[in-house]
Amino acid sequence: MTTSLRSIRITSALATALVTLPIGCGSSGDGNESSADSTGGDLPAGCDLYVEPSDDDQTAVTEAFVDATDGKTLCLAAGEYHLTRQLSLNANGVTVRGAGKDMTILDFTGQETGGNGMLVKGNDVTLTEFTVRNTPGDGIRGDQVENIAFVRVGVIWEAMHALSNGAYGLYPVGSNGVLIQECEVVGARDAGIYVGQSTAIVVEDSIAHDNVAGIEIENSTDAIVRRNESYSNTAGILVFNLPGLDVKDGKRANVYENDVHDNNVTNFADPGTVVGIVPPGVGMLVLAADNNEIHGNTIANNDSVGVAIIAYSEESGLFEPPNDPAYDIWSEGNYIHDNTFMGNGTMPDPLVLLLAGNMTPTPDVIIDGCIAGDKNNDDGSLSNCLGEGSSVTFMNADLCGDAMGATSDPATVACTQPALPTE
Repeated sequence: MTTSLRSIRITSALATALVTLPIGCGSSGDGNESSADSTGGDLPAGCDLYVEPSDDDQTAVTEAFVDATDGKTLCLAAGEYHLTRQLSLNANGVTVRGAGKDMTILDFTGQETGGNGMLVKGNDVTLTEFTVRNTPGDGIRGDQVENIAFVRVGVIWEAMHALSNGAYGLYPVGSNGVLIQECEVVGARDAGIYVGQSTAIVVEDSIAHDNVAGIEIENSTDAIVRRNESYSNTAGILVFNLPGLDVKDGKRANVYENDVHDNNVTNFADPGTVVGIVPPGVGMLVLAADNNEIHGNTIANNDSVGVAIIAYSEESGLFEPPNDPAYDIWSEGNYIHDNTFMGNGTMPDPLVLLLAGNMTPTPDVIIDGCIAGDKNNDDGSLSNCLGEGSSVTFMNADLCGDAMGATSDPATVACTQPALPTE
């Protein structure tokens, strides 16, 4: 993990340096003009390719993406670009830089083909200072890449809570070395910021609101999720392991110093998806994921529950038996401690209310209590642990009948697990 995170930091530093360079027509970078320079004039400093809005944005931007060979910096001037097809980037070491997240807008309202607004398949790519808007499919997908950085990038759907919106905003999958920094995603009908089947991940200082899931780390390993604000979603932050995927054992998400509040939006996900059954009003939910640490967060005013840890079990009434023999349904070795809880669980969804034994407000932290009876836990490494103050309420729902009945005694989970790295 250390080497990969170092690569992320280098990418971030480079992106930050590039962002500080102005985009304008009055200065020349290397003195060369590019065929992709839509202005016909000198290139702005730090740009190898330069595009401005025109009467044919699709042709101009597509040609610039094709011309963005290894190591190039493609600059997009301020303004709106109206696009009808997916943009694809296949080269390595490319930076795509706009004039600002609120100034360079790639509008896909009229998109006719392609599953994403932008698809990245090159390694060591930095995307920065622009917004993708109204894609019918996903916003920006990084597909099986090494080191991809999203820095001050927005993905927005203007229709509020609409099933017609795309599923994922920022969508790196199958990747190693993911940085999502100071980004904003609004309106995804699945997860705003989604990282799937990936390793060495940092999601920080970003905002996700009015999505179904604000931030989701799924079947991924070694993620740092910190200092984000997730609000007005159906659920604030999800840490999931799901069956049927190539990567089956995601673990070690370190989720800290996030502000997770008011996630009470009615679920508008595609029916039949797993995220589509997440009840509204959930602050954080850990599903079948192991060795995660949740600490130092402020979790407030989520109507159903602050934090819940559950297995992928039939007993919850949510899941069918997974048709995946290699999949481990249990949530084990998670550690919740030193968070601030305020005003959660005051109007719980009926499913959460049932889990909480019809207690209102529901406890701040609910654990389903399901354990793998055939595993050896003599050293306590599989135990889900709680280290909160005396004011924080708790329930072990004993959903699977593995414990001595439901209990709200925090002493039954008063243990610790090893702290996860923060760098």
